[in-house]
Amino acid sequence: MVIACPLAIAQASSQKVLTVTFPYQLSQDINHEDYYFSQLLRLALDKTVAQEGPWTYRSHSYWMRDKRLRIGLTRGFVDVIWSPASDDFEQQLLAIKVPLLKGLSQYRLLLIHEDDQTRFDKIDSLEQLAALTGGMGSQWPDVSVMEVNGLKLLTVPGYGRLFKMLAARRFDYFSRGIYQIQSEVDFYPSLPLAIEKHLLLKQPGAYYFYVTKENHALADRIERGLKLAHKDGSFDELFSSIPRYRWAYHELERRGRTLLELKTP
Repeated sequence: MVIACPLAIAQASSQKVLTVTFPYQLSQDINHEDYYFSQLLRLALDKTVAQEGPWTYRSHSYWMRDKRLRIGLTRGFVDVIWSPASDDFEQQLLAIKVPLLKGLSQYRLLLIHEDDQTRFDKIDSLEQLAALTGGMGSQWPDVSVMEVNGLKLLTVPGYGRLFKMLAARRFDYFSRGIYQIQSEVDFYPSLPLAIEKHLLLKQPGAYYFYVTKENHALADRIERGLKLAHKDGSFDELFSSIPRYRWAYHELERRGRTLLELKTP
């Protein structure tokens, strides 16, 4: 019979539990934008329990996006966010530089009106694409990338309204991450939208977790957890479980598209 040491029991019971506040998640659907990132963050924190101690999850009480979400992080409403890499973000926040989407974050496909494919079939350069107008959220990091490459944009606040504006031909195309576009088309089946078949855009970049500049302890823990998950294969297992990521890799392997490379600011 093994009798636990009273001192060990007291130490275990008094061990501090780290509380991490996540951004509010709109959906638990596996193809929703936030599902994978929240699951990956949980995985990273779980991987470090043996070294760092227990942790618990808390969700912020309401949904925030883009600039409001970054402000929410700096004001302590949430402890960590996930976002495309940005020089501006790194001046304000602390990036945990383990890429979350592997190479997928570098590639973009175009969402277009379903009747407009022939307009894009003859485009083989950025100069030709610049004759058309893209749509984009006004606070997105990609705005500066598109502009520095001479591409015309109509920018508006928000996200969902851009799909309806494209369907109404307010602009000609909507550049989307290759890992995003397939599920987005499926989400708007009533709109006359289609994935453009000829072009593939590529730009340097990654997707990272961010914390505040002062929160080095959380950043270090998340980074160690991500590296442990890479090492034991659980990172790849989670990544491969996401249907739209598998679709994106299949689309890259299919080849046949004209690659247009974008420079960054």
